[in-house]
Amino acid sequence: MLDDFLPRQLRAAGLGCALAGGLLLASSPAHAQQLTSYVDPLIGTGGHGHVFIGANVPFGAVQLGPQNIFKGWDWCSGYHYSDSLLIGFSHTHLSGTGGSDLGDVLLMPYTGALKTDKGQQKAPHQGYLSRYSHQREKAQPGYYAVTLDDYGIRAELTSTERVGMHRYTFPKNNQPARVIIDLKEGIDDKATETYLEQVDAQTFIGHRFSQGWAKHQQLFFAIKVSVPVPAFALYNEAQALGGKSGKGTAVKGVLSFAKSPGVLQLKVGISPVSAQNALANIQAEIPGWDFAKVQQAANAKWNQELSKVTIESKDPVVRRTFYTSLYHAWFAPALFNDVNRDYRGT
Repeated sequence: MLDDFLPRQLRAAGLGCALAGGLLLASSPAHAQQLTSYVDPLIGTGGHGHVFIGANVPFGAVQLGPQNIFKGWDWCSGYHYSDSLLIGFSHTHLSGTGGSDLGDVLLMPYTGALKTDKGQQKAPHQGYLSRYSHQREKAQPGYYAVTLDDYGIRAELTSTERVGMHRYTFPKNNQPARVIIDLKEGIDDKATETYLEQVDAQTFIGHRFSQGWAKHQQLFFAIKVSVPVPAFALYNEAQALGGKSGKGTAVKGVLSFAKSPGVLQLKVGISPVSAQNALANIQAEIPGWDFAKVQQAANAKWNQELSKVTIESKDPVVRRTFYTSLYHAWFAPALFNDVNRDYRGT
């Protein structure tokens, strides 16, 4: 019987529909198969699907993905397939909920003049956002990549349970290269307190407190940069703050390089407890800078989970539907403790 094989959360996800018509389940894993190749993360990102797209691992606290300008209900996961403008990449998302929230700790690489506002749908060049196309977008379990057309930047994302890893390849030119950390932005929520501090040339810490569908949210973070940052400026909205730390309701930090750094990598750890725990999460889960290694490990984690349920249908459409549904079922519940087992209670 189906109930003997599928755990409760998978039945709730409606996988029984995908199993109709003679599909057979096997309880033994198929480790030799790369079942992640059947997953299409774009399924559910259009229409009223509200599905998260980006880089995560099964039940991971970090769900790192692209973010559009919020335009209403169909953007409640932060992204909708009909869109063509990105404002950056944030580290927490909901998926398939029908309700919008999260979108914490948004990063966006760009080039040229310093900008601290994302811009508007009808006036994109006034801000740091960028156009993009699906032809230059790639998504697979544990990995997401897109080209930011207005800047010629290739942005790649991967993750572990508590850490998101960014790899930005800037074009080789003499334009200033920048990365903005925008703590004002979320997914239809309101930042109530934001804090950002430069600890040293390669380390930043902070927090974002907010309220939306869920009240009194607190998220702490730490950021490690692969090379020393030569210039760092802090703002609250558009007002310059000066110094190495700042607090307000819309704090933003801009990392600036006089010319292209080529490949720039960042690691962003999150924590429900403290910025120091977020730093510890980075050190425990991604101590080095091998992006490919982290990506391969994320893919292996997804393949291990997907291999717990196998089907005998040879129909590629059936296999894609089944394993994409199974993949989506393992986004939640999301991990809510640090590597040292700390967590925040109610």
